[in-house]
Amino acid sequence: MKRIIPIVVVLVLVLAGQALADEAKGEPRIQKFQEVERGFWMRTTLGAALTLGDVFGDGGKASMLPGPLVTLEFGYDLGQVASLHLCVMGQQIIGVRELTNRPEVSNDAGALALMAGGRFNLVTGKRLGWFIKAQVGYMITAPEMAEYQAGLLVQGGTGLEYATQLRHFFVGLEVFGQYDLANSGIGIGLTPTLKYTF
Repeated sequence: MKRIIPIVVVLVLVLAGQALADEAKGEPRIQKFQEVERGFWMRTTLGAALTLGDVFGDGGKASMLPGPLVTLEFGYDLGQVASLHLCVMGQQIIGVRELTNRPEVSNDAGALALMAGGRFNLVTGKRLGWFIKAQVGYMITAPEMAEYQAGLLVQGGTGLEYATQLRHFFVGLEVFGQYDLANSGIGIGLTPTLKYTF
């Protein structure tokens, strides 16, 4: 044991001296900026949306509550300024129907929409960007007993996106508004985002 300690000390001193010599010879270490990836990308969101007003067609009153929303987008960057995309969106419309002859009952509906749209970058820094986007598509709904009609859906919103140190990966936050033409429904939503650029 007594012999091992001097050997370890000598090795540590030799390695430390070698590291100092290399540092003195070479240029100071500078962290190089990794270019942000552009091109084909896939993005997913998982957040919540709230429908403003009663969108159920039975004439009764309903209290609307926030419901989960998930999307999957596939797109292509047109340089640093704009991009085009296709989007599949799933959303739950949550309402509590107020009845006069019995207690309140839930009145939920599910919506699945296929949309196409575009995005324009208002500000693009080295890693942080601010954008606006718009998309339009067709929405199908279920179940029929909820009396929430299928039809055209229009969305518009804005958000921030940050290119992480992990190349190809972006994280962000998006807020949007939507108008459902078939039910004259207005909604708002907030979703964190995760994007991977190929």
